[in-house]
Parts: sequence; C-alpha cells; structure tokens
Amino acid sequence: MKIYLSFDVGSISVKAALLMPKEHPFKGSDTFQPFSQATTEQKLFVSDYIRIQGDPHEIVRKRLDEIRGLFPNDEVIVTATGNGSNLVTEVTSAAKVNEFQAIAAAARAFHPQIRTILEMGGETSKYILLKEGHIVDYNINGDCAAGTGSFIDQQAERLGYSVEELGKIILSANKSAKIAGRCSVFAKSDMIHAQQKGYLPPEVLLGLSKAVARNFKATFVRGKKIESPVAFIGGLAKNAGVVDSLCETLDIQKNELLIPGDGTFWGAIGAALFTANAETVDAHISKLNEWATMQPLSTDRVKFLRDQIHPVELPDNEKTAVYLGIDVGSVSTNLVLLDETGRVVDDIYVSTRARPIEVVSDALLDIEKRLGDKIVVVGVGTTGSGRELVGELVGADTIRDEITAHKTGAISIAKTYLGDDVDTIFEIGGQDAKYIYIENGVVTNFAMNEACAAGTGSFLEEQANRMGISIKDEFAEKAFSSKAPLKLGERCTVFIERDINAYQLQGARSEDILGGLAFSIVTNYLNRVVGPRPIGDKIFFQGGTAYNDAVAAAFSQILGKEVVVPPHNGVIGAVGTALLAKDLVEQTGMTTQFKGFDLSKVDYSMREFTCNGCTNTCDIQEFNVEGKKTYWGDKCSEKFRTKSKTTKAAELPDLFALRDDILSDV
Repeated sequence: MKIYLSFDVGSISVKAALLMPKEHPFKGSDTFQPFSQATTEQKLFVSDYIRIQGDPHEIVRKRLDEIRGLFPNDEVIVTATGNGSNLVTEVTSAAKVNEFQAIAAAARAFHPQIRTILEMGGETSKYILLKEGHIVDYNINGDCAAGTGSFIDQQAERLGYSVEELGKIILSANKSAKIAGRCSVFAKSDMIHAQQKGYLPPEVLLGLSKAVARNFKATFVRGKKIESPVAFIGGLAKNAGVVDSLCETLDIQKNELLIPGDGTFWGAIGAALFTANAETVDAHISKLNEWATMQPLSTDRVKFLRDQIHPVELPDNEKTAVYLGIDVGSVSTNLVLLDETGRVVDDIYVSTRARPIEVVSDALLDIEKRLGDKIVVVGVGTTGSGRELVGELVGADTIRDEITAHKTGAISIAKTYLGDDVDTIFEIGGQDAKYIYIENGVVTNFAMNEACAAGTGSFLEEQANRMGISIKDEFAEKAFSSKAPLKLGERCTVFIERDINAYQLQGARSEDILGGLAFSIVTNYLNRVVGPRPIGDKIFFQGGTAYNDAVAAAFSQILGKEVVVPPHNGVIGAVGTALLAKDLVEQTGMTTQFKGFDLSKVDYSMREFTCNGCTNTCDIQEFNVEGKKTYWGDKCSEKFRTKSKTTKAAELPDLFALRDDILSDV
C-alpha cells in the first residue's frame, strides 16, 4: 500500500502527518495519533508537536527511522513543506509542496466554508484569501518577525512565564501598556519602559499582543479583504489574548472565527493531501554545505580576576558602617554594600523579572535578614534605568546616571586589584550596552546603544534558550568546544536569528552556532556602539554579559588586545553609585535619607494621565512617594521627569520662541 508521509518543518517546530488507505491495519503509535477528522477513503494520523531547539536534523532522522520500522512493506511517499522543507528534500527523495497550497488543501478538505486564513507561526505569518477552496490572494512576512510567535516566546520567557500561560494572563489585564508593533527590537524597548513606569506584567503582555495584532494588520493584511468565515491557525492561535487582540484590530466577530484545535498541523496535513507523486523514502543524511567560519575561541589574551574576590569579615560585637549601591537594569538588578574603605562587603545579582520594586524589596529584606545586626547604612546611591523610581522609594542620597556610576566603579576596582588605571570600558548588560573612554580619570568619550539590541546580552540569552542551552556556563563551554565558529556577521537581532534558523535547518552544530554568536555580539557592539571612537590598551569588560567567557575571548581576538574581566564585573554600576554616595556623605557630612530595609512601610501610590503638550501625547505616570511626586513617561522632554538629587539640569528657555523674538526685532 502507499503511505503518504509529510513533514512541515518550520523555524521553531517540526510537524508530520501520515495519510493511508482506510483498509490499512495501522491504528496509531506513541508518536502518530489519529486525526480528529478523516476523509471518506483514507485514514489520517498526525505526530506530536516538537520544538526544534537547535537540532532539526535529529528530529527528522528519528521520524524517518520510525516510519521505516512501522511500514517495512509499504511504499512510503515523502513530501515536505515549510521554510525548512529543504532539510527533508535534501536527505530524501521527497517532493516539495508550497506552504500556501498545503494550508489551502487542508482547509478545502475539512473546512470548505473558510474564506480567509490567518496564520501566526514561530517565524512566519501568512494571509490567504480563498474562493471556492482556491487561493485568490495571499501574503507572507519578510525579514521582520514582529508579527510572529518567536518574539512572543522570547518575551514570555524574559518575564518568567511559560508560553502556555500567556493566554489567561493577558485576559486578566484590565489595561494595556502601549507597545510598538513596527519592530521586535523597538517593542522590546517599549516593554522595558512600560515595566519601569510601573505596568504589571499582564498589562505589558496585553500591550504586546495588541502590538502584534497591529503589526499583522499593517504588514500582512494592508487593506486586503478579510472575508468570513475566518480561520486562525499557527502557534499563536492557541493564545486567547492574541486572538482577542486580532479580532479587535481586524474587526472580526467571534462567531465568524474558527480556531481549529489541529490548526498547527494544517501545513503537514495539507502537504500529504496535496501530494500526487514522490519517490520512496531514503533515510540517509547527506553531507551538507560548508559555511563561512572563524578561528576557534581562545582566552590567551583575557585576564580573569574573579578569583581575587575575598569576602570581608564583619565583626560581631559592633555594627559596621556601609554604603548601599543599587543598579536597577532592564534585565538584572544589582545591590552592593561597601565598607568605609571601599571594599565590597556583600553583593546581590538577580533578575529584574519586570518587577523592579518587588525585586529590590526582596533583596533589601534578604540583606537585613543576613547582615542586619552587623551593619548600619550611612549612605545610598541608585543608578540604572530604574534609578529614579527606586531612588525615591528607598530614600537614595544620590541618583546618578549609568556612565558616571560605571566609570567610578571601574576606576576604583582597577586601582584596588591592579594598582593601575583603566582607559576603556565595555559594559554589556541585558538590554543596554555602554562604551566609556577615560583620560586622566575623566570621561572624554562615551556612547550607549539606541534602539538596536544586537550587541546586548538579552539576545544571547534568548538564542541560548531557543536552543535548550543554559546561558550560564553551558553556553561558553560549548562555544569554546567549537573548532569552526560560524560567521554570523553583525546585523539586527531579527536577521541574525533568522540566519541561525537557516543554519540549523541545514544541520549546523550548536557548538559552531554558539561560537559564532559570541563573535557576532562583539562585532555588533564594536560597530554599532563604539564605532570610530578610540579604544585604549587598558580595557575592562564588565556587565552581566562579562560572565560569559566566550564573549570576553571574542573581544580579545577581534581587537588583538588584552581584555580584563574585573572582580565584581556584574555589579560595578552598583559599586560606582555606592562610592558616589560615600563621597557625598563624607564631603557634606549629611545624614542618609535611607528609609530602611522594609519597603512595605513606604507609602506610595501611582496615577496616570496624558500630556497634551505636543503631538506625542505621552502617557505620564505620577508616583506619590510619601507626599513627594515623581513623574515618568515623557519621551520628548524633561517637563515632568524628576531631576537628579545631586545635579539639577539648567532650565533652558523656549529656543524657538526666542528665535522668533530676535527675528521680529530685526
């Protein structure tokens, strides 16, 4: 008998379907289960949904071996569809079926009434318009992944949720944050800003789902017809929050929408139904193409100083005066205690988890529990993207920018541990990247990343998670084992991710991909953040990404210079702001405004309003902390934003009005 085996190989997952005559004795297996619907003359089985996680070759190989064992005496005809279908066609004699044709074939067979099909998959999204079961219009996304499932996956993981949880969480939100839908990188930045403004994770995720829906409409629909009934398929069709947002954006009534439970398998099912002829399967995996590679990673020019960290013993019979530094970043939050000599007494490095207030509160309670009877806080400083909000809550004595904090911390550590100076600082955090150039202890050049996250740590972590690899230790270990790291170049994170997917679909080893990512993040950082600015010979590599030894090695190899990973590399911003608080207290003799370790005792509230001062119509959040109001959310000016406690920006006149006055007097 003829058995039709079809694979739908996407960027994120592999699905398979089996089609055979009704009289065939096969009743299913652990892998292939009967399809919920059947044709009149055939039986249909679908496989389980398998995430690729870096090794699609092995998944396809196992499926092929299993099929040969299940049907040794049948003629197995193989077809493939999806953007990774070449993986199957190159290693078998499979026929290739167009994705649109495959999906349309499934709709014709089981839901002939459907007129419009909308698909949101892992890396691709599609629009298909049918007339009498035949395609009359269609569209697919290009290089941008903003309207697809992979970005939702990444953000869910970053916020600490599983993808399966998202639907209910999104539906629980009473309001939504405003998130950009034009690009996944900008959307990520907007999410971080929303978190810093005080939006709860469900509200941020609701804003994200609306952004994805808006982007789908703008990118794929573009004024095309949405004729009912409508079928919504793909992985995101299982997300009730995204479904609601899509219906609202495209004005689709719920009674006009079909969300088939097996919609993720329409590609595989349709390919089997569509197939007419193909040759018998050959499970041999052929040799793949060669790719551009780089030299193996080496730490020959990297100086790691982590082993020089020695804990400070606190006396039991008296309290030690300490200075508290807090660095609230988009991905991690760091707290440091320094004694009066500037030595690190204690440090905490934790994930912000989109909950900066909660994380800082927990960390302070942890410090109090462990060291409360041995220390007295005499000065507090905050820095990082959440410095103003947290500064008001904890009672900071100084609130300083990241450049000043990191420079101050690096200079102190360089003198303490190296007896030397530092002239160049590469700081790469989860979402932010900074470059600082120092001459005679003074910052003479600096830069920060803008909208692009290609040179930051969050991209590395997201890619590692997609491949099922721990960013801690395992990433570097595998990257160093690569004999030929792939040359991934320096481009937008979205495009690099697509390149990685393409390499995976061609069978690239995960070790070579990870080695290539280490070089890629460095190349992106040097070209997009540093640019033509000077790089000295005393280089510090700090920030959370500096815990990844493979990235440090890539820096040293590309630059051909020694790179130092200093002690406390992940918390140097917190060290710097603690030192700045120490200097302020010593110079002024002031008493700290620290409100204590228990933030639950701090009275604060928040309200929102819209600023109509210009066409930006910014959403402003007003925090009232024990009677003192602080504002966040203005994008175009510092009309509302609280100024630093130690430096107040000069109030500038309205320069346009001043120009008009001058011209009118001429």
